[in-house]
Amino acid sequence: MDIPTKKYIKAYLLHKLGPKPQMNREGNSIGNKLYDLLEHITNERADQFKSKHYTETARVYIPVRLFKKRGIYLNESNVKNFNLFVENELKDRFHDKMDDLIEILPNFMSNLPEIRRKLGIDIEDWSDDSMKKDYYRYRKYKNKALLYSKVS
Repeated sequence: MDIPTKKYIKAYLLHKLGPKPQMNREGNSIGNKLYDLLEHITNERADQFKSKHYTETARVYIPVRLFKKRGIYLNESNVKNFNLFVENELKDRFHDKMDDLIEILPNFMSNLPEIRRKLGIDIEDWSDDSMKKDYYRYRKYKNKALLYSKVS
């Protein structure tokens, strides 16, 4: 089954689940979410999904039983929900890991290569600038000290 995704979501899926991601329920939150989306029909008529944000296609493999029951069809709502779920998981891991490394070395750019290695995301998938902005918004939202604010 092919799922439209963002570049960094596809990279994270492949890093976490391997080159041929098997979607099953055993110990896999992403597989559980996909099962849930395929088994619960939502927005059934919106089948012509097009988005400028989902430029990549991630190929995942589902069990034959699920294929026979529900097919390989993901509608617009399910594609968005799946991407949001994976993106939230990815960003939570990114923020937690960066917080841990910032405690040791309070420099975002110095810690970024290690974060990229742990998440399996390279600069072509998610730019340094976008990651930095996302982390800044996260710290601001959580009322944590802002690392790169200009002090006069």
